[in-house]
Amino acid sequence: MFKTKYTVSILNSKWIPLKMDLKLNVVPRSDELIFMDNQYYKVLNIVHMLNEKQGIFVIINELTIQPNK
Repeated sequence: MFKTKYTVSILNSKWIPLKMDLKLNVVPRSDELIFMDNQYYKVLNIVHMLNEKQGIFVIINELTIQPNK
């Protein structure tokens, strides 16, 4: 009935923030590919924070070999 939007922060493999407070309808899963800034990234892990400010962190790693378009 209502679409839930998740607040997601994207971090690289060294936990350095790349994008903060993104509103997404779907949270990516581990080992999925995401396309951001003309580059493909592989999702390494998803971290859910369960405290006062509930947030979701998506840990990604840049792919060195890009998939065929």
